[in-house]
Amino acid sequence: MIGPSIIFYIFFAIPYIILMYWLVKQDKKKYVWGISIVTVIAILGIYVSQKASKNAIENYKQHQIDAREQEAEMRDSVVHE
Repeated sequence: MIGPSIIFYIFFAIPYIILMYWLVKQDKKKYVWGISIVTVIAILGIYVSQKASKNAIENYKQHQIDAREQEAEMRDSVVHE
């Protein structure tokens, strides 16, 4: 999976965004600033999550490559003995 886990969205991101928008609506004087700040925080959160997921996938792929190389080295050492 390339994107963040659906669990992240269901349990953290969506409830956080809904709660923050509700809290901002309670304060009528700073409505515009609050909405823009919450929106920026939500966008940054999604960006960080995407970046972390991408890094995790790259690390996993590199781990697979390393494991194959080690397996090949072990086979070669057994054949030469």
